[in-house]
Amino acid sequence: MKWKIGAVLVVTGLCLAWVLHGIEWPELLGALEQADLLMVLPVFGVYLLNHCIRSVRLRLLLNRPDIPFREMFSITTVGFLAINVVPLRLGEFVRPYLLKERQQVDFGQSLAAIVVERLVDLVCLMVLLLMVGLFVDIPETGLIIQGVDVVRVGQQVFGVSIAAGLVFLVALVAIGEPVIRLVVRLIPVPAVAEKIGGFLGSFHTGLVGLLKRPVHGALILLMSAAMWTGIVGSTWLVLFAFEGLPTTFGAALTTWTLTITGMTLVPTPGFFGSYEAFCVAALGLWSVDRSVATAFAGTLHLTQFGFIVGLGVVFLLIEGINLKDVVTRSREELS
Repeated sequence: MKWKIGAVLVVTGLCLAWVLHGIEWPELLGALEQADLLMVLPVFGVYLLNHCIRSVRLRLLLNRPDIPFREMFSITTVGFLAINVVPLRLGEFVRPYLLKERQQVDFGQSLAAIVVERLVDLVCLMVLLLMVGLFVDIPETGLIIQGVDVVRVGQQVFGVSIAAGLVFLVALVAIGEPVIRLVVRLIPVPAVAEKIGGFLGSFHTGLVGLLKRPVHGALILLMSAAMWTGIVGSTWLVLFAFEGLPTTFGAALTTWTLTITGMTLVPTPGFFGSYEAFCVAALGLWSVDRSVATAFAGTLHLTQFGFIVGLGVVFLLIEGINLKDVVTRSREELS
């Protein structure tokens, strides 16, 4: 585990070094001084609205209308704090753990709901990448960052992930128990196989239940579209706060899409380094001064990260939760 964390930190450092290399610090500080930061304030309202939608969406995926909104909002807030500050995406298991401990939701069922949640978000991201490819002038050589064509690789990785996920989901729904038994037989460790078999059983039950609720499915898609539109809109607002940046909706769409693609492909702790690297590279399509682009990227990132961490810490204190203990116990659920 330690070497994995070390490797992630090395990647984070390399991304930050790439971003900061050649930066003219007086120009960067000047860009921040000249920025109209009042334009940034409304984005916190967008983040709060998205967080509310995210909480309601998970409740719909679980089909647990009995869980109070305030409770779901609290669990979502602490869960996303963990996702952003715990390396190796281990924070993903905090929401299922808290749902089990506080609302008696089966751990496997919660994991299933979150897998579907992530798959829906991948579909939304794939749509954004297709929109960027169709409506934005990308250089013929592609958008190359550290030798990687972000748009092409992102489309390929997400396309394969979505296709594989959909094939597995269709097989699980159509065939059911035989698919679960096959997966269990392929796992060499009996204890792990038994655990995963239980998760898949809960996953199957939850997925079949969701398919029997087409109205809920439609609402989940609409909520997801609203969330992604909101985050692109907030990126657009912050673009207006800085001089020398493109202020078209297409620029906002491209900047956020390429940034989130990079964050997904290179998930550093708090997304520091990867966020700034891909955001700066995206703005390079408009020949934006590197110092100004870095000032924008840092501001946008800190608003998002600060909102999640600030709200998460508030709910940790309100609920009396020890984040380290919760992360440890959530990992134990998998063992």
